[in-house]
Amino acid sequence: MPKETKLDESAVIYQPRQELTEKQKLMDMSAKGRISYLWEYYRVPALVVVAVIALSSYFIYEFIKPDIETQFYAAIINNSISDEVWGQYTTDFTEYLELDPKTEDVLLNRNFYLNSSGDYAMNMQQALSTYIAAGEIDVVIAPESTFKEYAYFGFFEKISNQIPTDLYTSLTDYVFLSDTEEEPEKNVYGIYLTDTKLFAENANNTDPYVMGILANSNHKENAAEFLRMLYND
Repeated sequence: MPKETKLDESAVIYQPRQELTEKQKLMDMSAKGRISYLWEYYRVPALVVVAVIALSSYFIYEFIKPDIETQFYAAIINNSISDEVWGQYTTDFTEYLELDPKTEDVLLNRNFYLNSSGDYAMNMQQALSTYIAAGEIDVVIAPESTFKEYAYFGFFEKISNQIPTDLYTSLTDYVFLSDTEEEPEKNVYGIYLTDTKLFAENANNTDPYVMGILANSNHKENAAEFLRMLYND
C-alpha cells in the first residue's frame, strides 16, 4: 500500500500564483531573449506608431513649409550646355534679382530635347506646349531653326514692347526678325545669344541660339533683366 504523504498548507503548490509584470519578465531574460520577446509581441504596435509619427511629421512639414514662387522660368530647347554651367547661372541670376531662396527661385529648365527620336520628343513637345499655355514659362531659348517656328505661330511678343528702351537699343545688332502667321511684316521677336559669354564659351551647337519672351509671360521685367545679365556678363 502506497505511503500517504501530506503536504503542509504552506507548500508552494497551495500558494496563490502571481503574474509577473512585463518589467519583471524582461529583467529575468537575457539580452537576446529580451530582443526576441519585444520583437515577437510589440513589433506591430511599434510599426504602427512609427507610421503615425512619420505621416504626422509629413503633414506638419507640408503645412508649415513656405511656398516657393518661381520668379523666372526659362525653357531651353535642345540644350548643349552642361548642367554645372546652368546651375551657376541659376545661382547668379537668383542673386542678381536679390531673391529670397527660401520663398523664391529661378528655374532654367534644359530638359526639352525636341530633337530626340520617338515618344520622348513628342512628350517633351506636349509638355512644353502645356507649360506655355498655362503661363508658367517666361522665355524660350532655342536654336534658330526651332525658334523661328514658335515665332511664326505667334508665341512671342515684339521684343521692343517687352524690354526697356536702353536695353533694346544696346542689342540692335543681335535682333531676330520674323513674320508671323497673322502678320506678314517682319518684326523683332527674339535676341541672338551667340555672342554672350554663356553661349560663346559653352554651347556645342552650330545653330545659333535665340531667346524670346513669351506673350503671356508673368515675369517680363525679370526676363528683360536676364537678357541684360547675359550681355553684361
